[in-house]
Amino acid sequence: MTGRRRNPTRPRTLRNGLVLVVVAAVLPVGILSVVQALSALSYSRTLITSRLVTNALLTVERGHDPIVVGKQVLLRLSENEDVRNGGEGCSAALKLALANTPGALNLSRIDQAGRVRCSALAFDRSLSIANTAWWQHAIAAGKYSLSAVVTGPITKKRILAGLLPILKDTGANDGAIMVAIDASWLERSLSQSQMSEDAAVAIIDRNGNVVLSRESRPLPKFDVVAGNAHVTDAIASNGVGWMYAVAPLIDRELYVAYAEPKEELMATALKQEQIGLILPIAALLLAMLSIWVGTTRLVLRWLESVRALAAEFAKGNFSDERNKFAKAPREIGLLVRDLHNMANAIEARDSELKMALDVKTAMTQDIHHRVKNNLQIVSSLLNLQTEKMSDPAAREALNQTRARIGALAQIHRLLYEDGHDSDQENVDIAKLLHALCIQLRALHGRERGVILSCEVEPQMIPINHAVPLTLLAVEAVTNAFRHGFPQGQPGQVMVHFDVKDGQATLWVKDDGVGFQSTQAPSSMGQQLMEAFAQQLGGTLHILSSVGTGTNVTLVYPLPQRD
Repeated sequence: MTGRRRNPTRPRTLRNGLVLVVVAAVLPVGILSVVQALSALSYSRTLITSRLVTNALLTVERGHDPIVVGKQVLLRLSENEDVRNGGEGCSAALKLALANTPGALNLSRIDQAGRVRCSALAFDRSLSIANTAWWQHAIAAGKYSLSAVVTGPITKKRILAGLLPILKDTGANDGAIMVAIDASWLERSLSQSQMSEDAAVAIIDRNGNVVLSRESRPLPKFDVVAGNAHVTDAIASNGVGWMYAVAPLIDRELYVAYAEPKEELMATALKQEQIGLILPIAALLLAMLSIWVGTTRLVLRWLESVRALAAEFAKGNFSDERNKFAKAPREIGLLVRDLHNMANAIEARDSELKMALDVKTAMTQDIHHRVKNNLQIVSSLLNLQTEKMSDPAAREALNQTRARIGALAQIHRLLYEDGHDSDQENVDIAKLLHALCIQLRALHGRERGVILSCEVEPQMIPINHAVPLTLLAVEAVTNAFRHGFPQGQPGQVMVHFDVKDGQATLWVKDDGVGFQSTQAPSSMGQQLMEAFAQQLGGTLHILSSVGTGTNVTLVYPLPQRD
């Protein structure tokens, strides 16, 4: 029996379909939210860049005053003859200028040999700065320069030394005028410019090295070129990320770096981005959960009940269960109503078909009964005719005909007694062959010493197989009685039928005198048996030998049941 073909792909469920619909509906919103979050992050970075650059420029303005003022004071003093010559009025001029220079600790005149000629503060006459790197750099530069943080040779404090070279009329070097800018004062001034508690401010040189800073935390390596008027990311030695902006402080020699930790600086922007990403995902998950719960409560549980109801209808149980669906959604209720209407129609139709089938069965049984009675009448007429026959051959022919008619009558008797009513009637071959053997024993009663036995297991076969099968058995048994046991010789005739692996086997065996197979006559009985075997689509074998009896075997395939 062939099974129903199954779809190789698993069908989509209602719940999964609704989830896909919601995903398709929410997905554009989610994509827009992601794009908006990324745009907001980009905009936040733009604002951060503007903030860092602005704070760097504001810091430059605060730190620019003492340096610029110090430079301007040195330019004015370079025009003072007393200062240029280092004469008696030099110290007085330097003291007066120092009073008007905020953030400066001292002003001094240095000759070309690096010795202090005069100073606003008292100094050691033997003091020389000729061997200091910042002095040598300033003389070599030939213009105003500002050193890194050094210890002042006169003030003994942390200063930034600003030096303006002095040239003679001949153009030769004549030393320099130096202003000592208070590093602590400058640090306090820079610290006041910090716009954030986490910010760090530093003065750096052109190589990015920190010149001045009050910051105790490790700072990153600053890139003057990359950071000039731009924002750059960098990581300090302790792994902390920074974002900084650089602005020139003076003459491209010194720069101000304004930096803030990246994590705190981007925290708000990143939080907004995360919210922009999480919200659509959360909305999608909530929508899927709502669909999951909603479809279960509103649809799926009712569909399972409808499915169970349909299964009961399929079993023939058409009981009315509409009350169970009183609280179901309206559409489900309408479906259940239609199912009950269909069930009522099927039940009415079944009743009509059953009545028609009962009538048909009764008619069929009556027909089989009438056919059996008519065949019995024909058999009785033949029996009467046989009694009047004096020719043994004629009597034998009529008896064989009676046996064939009796076999047909037995088939119809079984059909009406067992109540078969389908178009393809089946009969129990065991009952049929046992009844046939009883009939054949009665027909061949004169052979008192021959025993006829029948070994058949119950097996239902179609009537169109039963007719040729029983007629073949009649021919084989009749031939055994006629030719196997001459002159009242005793013996045994066995009828056997079984089914194995879809093949049916009927064999009729006797232990009579037998015959040579090569000399077997082609009798009418044998021709009939071969015709019956061909009708069944099987194979007939007749094996016989003198003294050992005859074995008639039929093998044919049983039809496959749907």
